[in-house]
Amino acid sequence: MKLLSSLRTFLDFVFRRPRVEQEMDEELRSHLQTRTDDLERKGFSRAEAERQARVEFGGFERYKEECREALGSRLLGEVVADVRYGLRQLRRSPGFVAVAVATLALGIGATTAIFGIVDAVLLHGSPYRNLSQLVNIVAKGPPDEGDNISPGDFNDWQAQNQAFSDLAAYKRWEFHVLTGYGEPDEVWTFPVSTNTFHLLGVNTILGRSFAENETQVAVASYEYWRGHFAADPNIIGKPLALDGKPYTLIGVAPPGLEFPDPNVQMWIPITLGAAERNDHERRSLHVFARLKQGVTLSQAQAAMDLASRRLAMQYPKTHAGWTALVEPLTTQDISTLRLAILTLLGAVVFVLLIVCANVASMLLARGSTRQGEMATRAALGAGRLRLIRQLVVEAVLLAGLASVVGGLLAHWGLTTVLNLLPKYILVETQALHRISINLPVLGFTVALSLLTGIAVGLLPALRVSNLNLNESLKQSARTSGPGAARSRLQRALVVFQVALALVLLVGAGLMIQSFQRLEATPTGFKPDHLLSVRVPLMSFKYAQGSQAAAFYQNVLARIQAIPGVKSVGMANNLPFTGFSLAVDFPPPPNAPGGPARTAFVYVRCISPGYFQAMGIPLKKGRDFTGADNQRDAPCVRIVNEAMARRYWPGEDPVGRQVPGACAKNAPALIVGVVADSKWGTLAGQPDSEMYEPYAQHPFASFLVTFAIRTSSNPTSVAAAVRHAVWEVDHDQPVIQIRTMENVISESIWRQHMSASMLGIFAAIALLLSAVGIYGVFSYSVTQRTHEIGIRTALGASRRDILKMVVGEGLLLTLIGVGAGIIAALALTRLLASLLYGIRPRDPLTFVGLSLLLSGVALLASYIPARRATKVDPMEALRYE
Repeated sequence: MKLLSSLRTFLDFVFRRPRVEQEMDEELRSHLQTRTDDLERKGFSRAEAERQARVEFGGFERYKEECREALGSRLLGEVVADVRYGLRQLRRSPGFVAVAVATLALGIGATTAIFGIVDAVLLHGSPYRNLSQLVNIVAKGPPDEGDNISPGDFNDWQAQNQAFSDLAAYKRWEFHVLTGYGEPDEVWTFPVSTNTFHLLGVNTILGRSFAENETQVAVASYEYWRGHFAADPNIIGKPLALDGKPYTLIGVAPPGLEFPDPNVQMWIPITLGAAERNDHERRSLHVFARLKQGVTLSQAQAAMDLASRRLAMQYPKTHAGWTALVEPLTTQDISTLRLAILTLLGAVVFVLLIVCANVASMLLARGSTRQGEMATRAALGAGRLRLIRQLVVEAVLLAGLASVVGGLLAHWGLTTVLNLLPKYILVETQALHRISINLPVLGFTVALSLLTGIAVGLLPALRVSNLNLNESLKQSARTSGPGAARSRLQRALVVFQVALALVLLVGAGLMIQSFQRLEATPTGFKPDHLLSVRVPLMSFKYAQGSQAAAFYQNVLARIQAIPGVKSVGMANNLPFTGFSLAVDFPPPPNAPGGPARTAFVYVRCISPGYFQAMGIPLKKGRDFTGADNQRDAPCVRIVNEAMARRYWPGEDPVGRQVPGACAKNAPALIVGVVADSKWGTLAGQPDSEMYEPYAQHPFASFLVTFAIRTSSNPTSVAAAVRHAVWEVDHDQPVIQIRTMENVISESIWRQHMSASMLGIFAAIALLLSAVGIYGVFSYSVTQRTHEIGIRTALGASRRDILKMVVGEGLLLTLIGVGAGIIAALALTRLLASLLYGIRPRDPLTFVGLSLLLSGVALLASYIPARRATKVDPMEALRYE
């Protein structure tokens, strides 16, 4: 109770201070009145009694201070007074405040932006309840047999389970055509057990999750609900159609739920018939479970080993040699992003260090102008700790103002980062789509501003507060020992800034060079004036064979007739779209390695006109014709040069046979050879590719994409292309309409993001270094006005003064550049291992960026040096 009472009293003093002060004053006066009355009763006159009581009590302020000390509020009061005084001091120097706040805002904003990325990707918490209890159960059998579970095994485990509180399953992802709301769309769904959301411990934010044995219902992901359904809360309960079948949207999942893959846009219930539930042969399910309370992973594994032996005895033909492994449920693999983000985090720490050094140097310079003020306060009884606290509070106030501006810069920066991401959903970008200025990021900004304020204010405060009162109070003492120490410290900070700036410049320069080389890599086709449009054919509506072929031939003819379209072709997948189809078949008998050696070859099903539309040159033979693009036409193929070199080195492949390339393992006749083109990444060498006419093996595919070459801006025909498809089938999705240049750009988004952000950080570092050098030498010229006046009076020319100041700047710059080169040589090798194609050592880059930094530093020191040459010696000496 005493603690609560003391706490209540302290809070009253903090938030109701005038009232508490009045109560203390009234209580003290009451005690004084009581003592006066006692003395008067003892025979003193009233006036003498009051005087004697006051003598005995002493000053009221002493007792008030003791009360404040007892309340623990004295320190708070002093801090409040320091804040008020600091605000008054900052208000008197608007120019200094503007420069310092802008400098700090750059560092705090950049660091906050990168922390926002770190929070979204590396620190994002799991949306699942008690993640440690969630496990995957995977099958392990003969090699190349996969790790899926049969529905029969899953049902047996559910019935005989002893280690798990519940088990659930999901199937491989599926693409469905969504109709019934807006334009037709392709939706990526996962069939899951109806108990999936309950097992994961996840609740929907709208509607509900699945009920037991429920079918023909769906739950949308939060991102898809916001995108396709425009965050419409009234969509719950509305009918939709997936592949023409009626479904009802019953719920919306919470943000960040990415189970089982980040791509998921919708969940639907698994439907297993009686025959499937008893099927122990076809392995089509992925199974996960939640451990019972107190059950360990090893105990669960022992239980599954027993279940596996029981199934092997019951079904020896299908389960002999199979076991079930229990593994922790893994979340998204972000290893490809982690290294790049940590590199950017290291770069932004360098920027923040430069900012701190810059502002600390400014505060040192400002502190010299307040030497008299600090000496006066010290002479009046202020201790060194009190002076340090005052100066640190002022620095924290600067950082607090900078955090507001930095937060706005961070918001702008994160928006820029999101604009660098691919427009279309890819697995590796899902974590980045969570980037936002949320409460943890705001908390980080507040903490960062506090620590930055203390960091930039403490060192100058220690220097400024180290006073020699006699020297400081002499008005004629222009330079003293502590001032010289501050000058040396400022020069050390300049060297530090230059070295860090050069490290960032070299890292960014190498990264940008590598990105430019990658961006300029030939693709093997002409991406300009080329539009790609994906038209995922609805397999439920178009049967494999003639129906699918007729649909695409009809659409191709309509697109070809659009004004401005020069040529059009289609393929089951285009380069750089993230999809590919590879087959494994043996090479011809005379190929290196012999006929028994097999290899992967990438296969594309294309229409006649594809090579013309893509701009892929035909090297030998002929292109596919309309006659080839028939179901019953002779089986023909076209290969690229990489495949020709690999399978027929030094020979002409045209007219040769590819064994097993056609239906029923029949051979295919090679009729042409085309130039190599890259399909997956700009880095590396082209792979072996083989092209076949689509109509010889027609199928309904979600990957089919049109390549449309135009005579003008490709996007100008987008609406006409969409209309051409809908003339054939208005329920057909037409998605991912983008230029081929954008497709290629999106394939290297990570390199683009890393190079762009490192370039921005390097530019900031260069600017801050220039500002820091200018500030130090501007202050130095001001402090050395008397010395410069004497030199001029003794005959020094303006050129001599200029050489003196600029020479000092050059010396500090060269020292910083030397230290930066040593650090950069050590760190760029690390960058080479973290980033993409970066050269660990490039002498031209080191020399060029060193010269750039030296030039900027010399310019920054030249400006105050020019001012020094205009010093009037008579005025300087008279001032002294």
